[in-house]
Amino acid sequence: MVINNKIVIIPTCDSVLKKAQELSTHLRLPLITQNQLINNFAFLLAVTPDHLELRENNVKNSKPIFVDFLAASLNWRIKHGGGKKQLIAKAIGIKGSKKLHVIDATAGFGIDAFVLASLGCEVVMLERSPIIAALLEDGLKRLKKDPKNQTLKISLQTEQSATYINKLIKENREKPDVIYLDPMYPKRSKNILNKKTMRVLHEIVGNDDDASELLNLALNCAKNRVVVKRPNYADNLGLLKPDLQFSSKGSCRYDIYFPKTK
Repeated sequence: MVINNKIVIIPTCDSVLKKAQELSTHLRLPLITQNQLINNFAFLLAVTPDHLELRENNVKNSKPIFVDFLAASLNWRIKHGGGKKQLIAKAIGIKGSKKLHVIDATAGFGIDAFVLASLGCEVVMLERSPIIAALLEDGLKRLKKDPKNQTLKISLQTEQSATYINKLIKENREKPDVIYLDPMYPKRSKNILNKKTMRVLHEIVGNDDDASELLNLALNCAKNRVVVKRPNYADNLGLLKPDLQFSSKGSCRYDIYFPKTK
C-alpha cells in the first residue's frame, strides 16, 4: 500500500487554496504550493476549480484520474448497456419495480455502484481508503448537482467494510438485500493490473487480503445474496463454491452466494 509520505496535496490555482488546505487537514496529508518541492512524491492529489484528481508524478504522458459519474462513456452505458438485462443486474437480482438495498463493500472508483443506482437500487458504497473516498465524494457532489441524477440513491461511507457490516449485525440494524464484492483481482494478467486505474487503485489501497473473511461476514448479513465479481481465470473467492454463476464472454464473471439463514 502507498504510505502517506508518497502522496501530497497541491492546489492548481489560488482560488482553490482554501479547499486544498481543508482537504490537507482532513486527510492528514502535506500541502505543497511550490512545484520544485513535489518531485519526491509518487502521487499528487490535485485540487482544481472543476474537480479533485489524482496524478501520477514524474510519469510521462500520464493522465489524471478523477471520478466522473457524468462522463459521456458512462452515460452511454447507462442508456445502451442493456438495462436490467445486463449481467450485473441479473447477478444482483434486479427484477421489475422492486427497489433493492445494496452495499458495495469494495467501492473503488464507484462505477458498478453508479450503474446499480441508475437501475433503481439504493446503494451504499464502502471505501476504506480516505484518498479514494475523497475522489468518490468529489464525484458524488458533482453528480448530485445534475438535475437528471438528483433522485439517485447512492451514498458513501469511508470505513473498513468488515467494521461497517459487523455494526449492522451486532446492532441489529436493517440489513441490505445484497452485498456486492469486487475485491482486487489476483495478480496474473497484464490486462488487469496494468490498466492504469486498476494499477493506481492497487497502489493506493493495497491488496484485499481480507476478501475471504469479508465474504463469510457478508453471508451473515445480506438478506438475499452476496455477489462476488471475479476475473474468469480466478479461483472462487475463499475456494467457496458459488450457488449460482453468471459468466460474460469477456474477462469477468459474477459468483452468487445465498445466505444459509435469513
